[in-house]
Amino acid sequence: MESNKIIECGICYFQGIARDFTPLTVSADFRALECPNCLNNYEECFEEVKKVEEKVA
Repeated sequence: MESNKIIECGICYFQGIARDFTPLTVSADFRALECPNCLNNYEECFEEVKKVEEKVA
């Protein structure tokens, strides 16, 4: 996963760039994401956030 993508945790709604979701706990699968806020590592809970770019006229 690209480290500059914005990811959101589906449990606590923490948002951060992908590298912020590096597993911290010893029992975590280091190939999966882990939320630094709630330590959720359930892969289906994470979503990529699409930023809306506003154009100024």
